[in-house]
Amino acid sequence: MENTNIFNFWQSFFGYERNMSQRFINQFSNQVNRIFGTKTAIWIDTQEAYKHYLEIPELRAVVNKRASMMASNIPCLYKGEEKVDSHWLLDLINKPNATQSWQDVIFMLSVNDALYSNSFAYAPKRSFNIVNLFQPLPSDRMVVETTGANLKQLDQKDMIKKYKFYQDDGEYETLDVNEVIYLMTPDGINLINPSSRIEALKYPLSNIRASYHKRNVLLENIGAIGILSTRKNDLGGAIPMIPEEKQEIQRDWYKRSKDELIITEADVNWQPMSYPTKDLMLFEELNADKLALVDVYGLNIYIFSQEKGATFSNVKDGIRMAYTDTIIPETQQMYNSIVEQLGLAEDGYYLHADFSHITVLQDDENEKAKALDTKASALNKIQQADVNLTEEEQRELLGL
Repeated sequence: MENTNIFNFWQSFFGYERNMSQRFINQFSNQVNRIFGTKTAIWIDTQEAYKHYLEIPELRAVVNKRASMMASNIPCLYKGEEKVDSHWLLDLINKPNATQSWQDVIFMLSVNDALYSNSFAYAPKRSFNIVNLFQPLPSDRMVVETTGANLKQLDQKDMIKKYKFYQDDGEYETLDVNEVIYLMTPDGINLINPSSRIEALKYPLSNIRASYHKRNVLLENIGAIGILSTRKNDLGGAIPMIPEEKQEIQRDWYKRSKDELIITEADVNWQPMSYPTKDLMLFEELNADKLALVDVYGLNIYIFSQEKGATFSNVKDGIRMAYTDTIIPETQQMYNSIVEQLGLAEDGYYLHADFSHITVLQDDENEKAKALDTKASALNKIQQADVNLTEEEQRELLGL
């Protein structure tokens, strides 16, 4: 009894209670760890590319922008220098499958290429080697089985034995090599089935997820972190709360919603212990990670939403650079591979990805026309001055 009385004295004086295993901080240990982080880094599983595409808005925005820009072209078929107006390939482009337009097809191929660096389309040949169906296939459902003799082959189809397309139930369907159009973006190492670009984005995508997670925890699970301490004092110093007051405040804090206030009759003082959200630099980290995504896919940051620095000129130049540096050459490479695998390249056919209708690219054409007009005017004045120029000199002056 004596020891108990002594302990009760200290409990009354300091507000301390023995054997209180259910302390307030224990109830929220998980949330505190999630806010202040763990000792080891947490990285995404790069094999779940489609999952990340659905859940991370920055990744989806970049991938979709690239896909929509690639799909904005107008396909034009040529044989040699002459444009072709009637051909089964044009019929295929007008109606590639039962549900999609050609723009939808290119968009889907681009998304799969962005996520897996591989894209596939089911395009079986009919009579007279005509193809009237072009159905994009999800790359994460495809398995490429090679012949094992990659170094000795001159044709991609001689390097591949067959394809397997897996259904939702886990069953697979075997597809013949001649039935599938296989497009890929090289990784610099693998001849077939290159590594996905998502592999290079493992760290920025992980940081984006962590940034959203941390912001959500700060907004939803925990309010301001700090200490409620008593303001009562006497000649001996501060007077602590009695245990009942302390427990009542803790219970009230635990039960309340995030936007509710604690109302107490105790005379308390609030000492914040939280770290200002702006000082965590979560948004700066998010922007830096988004830049990494933009660079990997060869686009320009001014194409996307900006809080500052996005002038009309910057946006216009950014769109133009994205088209000229990435979109046009990558789309044309896609068309070249499609025509080759359809067996039309050997007959002299060429499918041109025409982007000349894009407004920012039309501006370039207008500038070129003005420059040519200026040069032509200068050449005319030279000729009026009885200066004789050879045909080669005239063409050089016009920049032809």
